Amino acid sequence: MNSPHLMRSWIKVGKLVLAGAVALLAVSCGTSTQSRSAGAQQASDTDSIEDSGKRLSGEFVLSAVEDVYRPKNASAPLQMVVSFDENGNFKRQDKSRVEEGAYLIGTRSELVMYIEKVNGELLGSARVDRYTIIDQHDDSITLESSPSKTLVLRKR
Repeated sequence: MNSPHLMRSWIKVGKLVLAGAVALLAVSCGTSTQSRSAGAQQASDTDSIEDSGKRLSGEFVLSAVEDVYRPKNASAPLQMVVSFDENGNFKRQDKSRVEEGAYLIGTRSELVMYIEKVNGELLGSARVDRYTIIDQHDDSITLESSPSKTLVLRKR
């Protein structure tokens, strides 16, 4: 007598488990698709940079960081040196990290740095850092890394 009732219960449980698995699969695929779409958008933004042909040359030292969200009495900026060459290569180093790669100055006044090595180790794919060039002179360059943060590099 309990056997048909037990069988119906197991069928209901099976349907619930199957429905849950399908829902979980649909949600995880949706997230994956969105992540891929965001990555494709970032790649197309990077690909849309047109090289102006301009180059930087020499060693620059980070002399100031202005950050709207950093307290006024915060410590001095990170000790960082960035070396650029005429071939479009750069080396950026602080006390514990050395990043190397290629750079270009876009036609829309932006410095784009493609970081290919960190501490001598080649990355699987280049990381891209983009800065808007606010002001540039022979001995200094002011970069905006976000709407709230600017960096001033002075030639050594």
